Amino acid sequence: MATVNKKDLERQYRRLKKQSKREVEAAMDRVARKAGFQILRGAQDRAPVRDGVLQESLMIGNPDNIFDLILRGTKAEITVGTHLEYARYVEEGFTQRKGQFVPGHWDDEKFIYDPKAYVQFLYDQAAGKNPNIWDYGMILTGKRIPGVHYLARSEAEVESIMDELVQEELDELARRLFPDG
Repeated sequence: MATVNKKDLERQYRRLKKQSKREVEAAMDRVARKAGFQILRGAQDRAPVRDGVLQESLMIGNPDNIFDLILRGTKAEITVGTHLEYARYVEEGFTQRKGQFVPGHWDDEKFIYDPKAYVQFLYDQAAGKNPNIWDYGMILTGKRIPGVHYLARSEAEVESIMDELVQEELDELARRLFPDG
């Protein structure tokens, strides 16, 4: 005859309940981190590359990288991005200030910003050389420069597969909590 000890069963239930709570919190952490890593990878792939600084700032370990995870009860909040000042203008776009002078020069199709160019213009002007301002920079037209939305598009992509990420983690959690099937 088989016997069931109610106290043993209750003890096992409490142990499983305690263990499962820790496992669920750890699973939430893993899903949020995985989502954050995927957003950053997607953003790195989508960010325009001129000198690579923006793209590199989206890498974990880079001092300009943002990767913050906050677990509150049943919610996990992850913030990813970069501390670079100009990154938000690349992401969201901007409108030029019409008539603003930007010092620098053109190298083929690429404008190279050089803050010393305007000083050189003033120096040449004071020396009586009658310089042309266009040789020392450009004057903005006031047009709208569209954003690339490298972060927003990556976030939307990860949101679209979030159910799959959660399901993968739940399956793994079930295997750990119930190893015998």
